[in-house]
Amino acid sequence: MPIPDYDGLAEVFKALGHPVRLKLLARILKGEYCVQELGDQIDTSQPSTSQHLRVLRACGLVVPERRGKKVCYRAADAGIEEFLRSAQQVHDQLGAR
Repeated sequence: MPIPDYDGLAEVFKALGHPVRLKLLARILKGEYCVQELGDQIDTSQPSTSQHLRVLRACGLVVPERRGKKVCYRAADAGIEEFLRSAQQVHDQLGAR
């Protein structure tokens, strides 16, 4: 069994540790969106949206694509949705205690 990359995993959890980043990632999992669209959809300013996307990008959760002056984002991997779903299930189970 390979040795887990605990440092890398901690970075992913840290990136997901803010509600705005979770909202952004949930929206991006539904399709590709540009920064302004994402900010408008979750009611966050463009600078704040960009900062949060930078954190998600740094740990490899989202992939940017430049389109002229706009930058659009998509999920880096389809498995991210299942990961978030599993995390929600764990949260729900722990909340039931």
